[in-house]
Amino acid sequence: MDIYRAVKREKAHLRIFLIIMGLIACILPLALLVTGLTKVFYISYVFFIELLIVISIIIKMNGYKVEYRYLSNRLIFKTGIFTKENLIICDKVALVHTNKSDFDLEIVIVTSVVFKNRALRPIDKNFFKRYPQISKDYNAIKQINPQNDYYFQVIKRGGLKKYLLLDSIYRHCVKAIYTGESIQNIKIARGQLIV
Repeated sequence: MDIYRAVKREKAHLRIFLIIMGLIACILPLALLVTGLTKVFYISYVFFIELLIVISIIIKMNGYKVEYRYLSNRLIFKTGIFTKENLIICDKVALVHTNKSDFDLEIVIVTSVVFKNRALRPIDKNFFKRYPQISKDYNAIKQINPQNDYYFQVIKRGGLKKYLLLDSIYRHCVKAIYTGESIQNIKIARGQLIV
């Protein structure tokens, strides 16, 4: 399936979900008024269901929100509703790896500079336990520049739009090393490999 078509389908499913939740949120109070059940128990029960509907809408929107833009060697992106924008300097990206695929795609970015990005964390032993595929490429990078400290960021939210973000990273971060898994997902993003 073409990734652009899949993103459109994902937007359509999200829109349908929001419409259904909105209808349920409107119908429940109206049903209470029409039936005349105005006891405290029923009102509190409907209020609790309305609260759950709002929480489910927020969680769903948070999972599919990705915004990114490229401005003069800087990739600025935001994943989720309540998160701040993250900035990555494209020339300083050393390694890009992807884990899983489809909706669960995780993009792992390894960079040598922490600049206006609080989401970057230093690489430690737990990182290699979580992503053992990266250790070979990371050791090669570390041999080239042993004095540099490296940091990583994992992008988990965004649905299928993460493929478009990965393609943008590939276009703009030309000095980075890309693992085999990330190359496969870049091919999916560009339509060269159809899943």
